[in-house]
Amino acid sequence: MNSIEFQVFPKNGACRDAAAELDYLISRMKKLMVEHVKDSRKLDSLVVKYKSPEDLKELIDLDLPSRGIGVEGIMPFVQNILRYSVNTWNPRFMDKLYAGTNPVGIISEMLIAILNANAHVYHVSPVLTLMEITVSEKLAKLLGMGEEKCGGITCAGGSFSNQLAMITARNHLFPEIKTKGYSFLGKRLTVFTSSAGHYSVEKTAMTLGLGSDSVITVSCDEQGRMRSDELELLIKASIERGETPFFINATAGTTGAFDPLRAIGKIAKRYNLWFHIDGSWGGNLIFSERRRYLLDGSELADTFTLNPHKMLGTPLQCSFLLARDRQIFVQSNALEAGYLFHENKYDLGDGTVGCGRRPDAVKLFLGWKFYGMEGYKERIEHAFKMAHYLTSLTIKNRHFRLVLSPPPTLQICFWYIPKDFPVELEHTDYHTYKQKLSAITKEIHQRVSQTGKFMIDYAPLKSAARELPVFFRVVVNAPTVNERHLEELIDEIEAKGEGVLEWLENRDNE
Repeated sequence: MNSIEFQVFPKNGACRDAAAELDYLISRMKKLMVEHVKDSRKLDSLVVKYKSPEDLKELIDLDLPSRGIGVEGIMPFVQNILRYSVNTWNPRFMDKLYAGTNPVGIISEMLIAILNANAHVYHVSPVLTLMEITVSEKLAKLLGMGEEKCGGITCAGGSFSNQLAMITARNHLFPEIKTKGYSFLGKRLTVFTSSAGHYSVEKTAMTLGLGSDSVITVSCDEQGRMRSDELELLIKASIERGETPFFINATAGTTGAFDPLRAIGKIAKRYNLWFHIDGSWGGNLIFSERRRYLLDGSELADTFTLNPHKMLGTPLQCSFLLARDRQIFVQSNALEAGYLFHENKYDLGDGTVGCGRRPDAVKLFLGWKFYGMEGYKERIEHAFKMAHYLTSLTIKNRHFRLVLSPPPTLQICFWYIPKDFPVELEHTDYHTYKQKLSAITKEIHQRVSQTGKFMIDYAPLKSAARELPVFFRVVVNAPTVNERHLEELIDEIEAKGEGVLEWLENRDNE
């Protein structure tokens, strides 16, 4: 570092030239970040160097100083952040519905940061607002939600999108609630979702003061889809009890399953209920003509949640709440905050229940510009190809058993069955069968996770008949995953499953 740079970047203290400091920081950080991505492609790379919270506290300096440590001081800290964090760019990261992002995603985040703009009113974020309006309208049109009035807004994740959908539905159907509260209604409002639906529906009911008991759960069929016949019976029963049903949450992509959207939409219309689709995961299939049939009936929805940060690889968070009428959000949720909102139809924040808004639509807009619909379609089709390959590996191996065959999307769910496992218990003592198989899944999962080579998940599921044993859930979503990675995963699970049944039995007998 020469003398001029030393003056610009004193060892301790703030820099007086922000542009020069930014240039220097980016140049120093660039190498670390690029190496982080490169490392994910190495054959021997780990998804994570697993450490306990106690160990991490020893390895990383978490103290916040009274006097700044400057560039040279934070460089080792940044290196440790990268070293001990999960590398989601690694194709063996198959734990969640998202994977590593892409280079244009990183650039979009930098652009958002450099602008540091709040997307609540047009006059402070003019270009970003138009980008959000444009991409929201395009998404809604792809879902068939209309040509002239459709559109949407971004929210801070799928749960918040689902929450705003229910708030909007309540305020639109019962506008007096906004001023008088629930007391004027005199009836309990009820909500309907499937037993496999996202927990955000119940949390929203709690947040809105409806109470979790107001959420009526509809059972699923053997494929994990909401039973529309039972839904209608439950709506009728709610009405007969003197309640007021008002909101149906259908899911486009639970643990792989898609609810019968068209049938549910018709029921919603018949009883004048708000029809919301949580398509946080599966909604992204609109980018693939080959897979779009799974979203049949999406045009019937009043609102639709879609998260490009999952299947499309935009950086977290990027979630849209879409509607057939884009003005419904302002009409249902606006207040007269004259100091901020000046009756401008481009002031998107007026349609939410908050104030500050991050311009997350920029990430999908730039990605769409960069890759085009064709690029996103290719990403989705590659993921389905790999999902089918993993499915074939489990079918060929007698120690593996699929939960759903074939899996409807990119979550491959299965059990590992050790060679001496008493499979007859499934028919003679189901409780013991479920308990044993769940314990096997959890133990193998822990053993696999501790190596850091793979990250996968496990999950429970309640089918129409009974609660299933805990199973492995592998999400094949990364664009870099290939057949070799999936073969290695099967080998890893088998290796870690060797002797696990005997080990568990000995542990339980101690």
